[in-house]
Amino acid sequence: MNNKPLTCNLGAVCACMLCFLITRGPRADNIQVTNVIDHAGAKPLSGVIDSLSDITRGSRLEVMAEKDSVRLRMYTDNMFRVSRAELNREAQALLKAMSMRLRVCAPSHIHIEGYTSDEPTNTPQYPNNWYLSSARAIAVGIYLINETGFDSKRITAQGRGSSEPLDVSDKAKNNRIEIIITP
Repeated sequence: MNNKPLTCNLGAVCACMLCFLITRGPRADNIQVTNVIDHAGAKPLSGVIDSLSDITRGSRLEVMAEKDSVRLRMYTDNMFRVSRAELNREAQALLKAMSMRLRVCAPSHIHIEGYTSDEPTNTPQYPNNWYLSSARAIAVGIYLINETGFDSKRITAQGRGSSEPLDVSDKAKNNRIEIIITP
């Protein structure tokens, strides 16, 4: 007999249903992307950064070199509808363009983190921001696996909710997806 509370099992069922629904979303082939690139300290990771430079110009994608990885930051105001986790066409186009360039670099691991602002979310699917940020990170991971062919063993996803705001005065900046690429 299973001693776990019903809510744990219900949560697992909802997560599986969410994954199924996300993978059935619309496809996009050509949509403009939006952002800025930071080359500071990027010598060992310059291949990854250089491969993304053409899609970051004029877009809302930020690329930052870290010690042993590259962090991509995408603001979700142009990726998801409010309180939703289904990727829109613009987000799919950005992820597709990004994945085509990342294939050349053959990353060993891709970690996706979802973040939200502290604006409360209370829908039947996402009773709080932690659920919403997790669902958004999973949606990006599933897209990369199912639509662009990345190996599922090299991708992880994590929801961070509103725990790490970038800007307390500009809540839109806190709604974001960050992808950490380890070459």
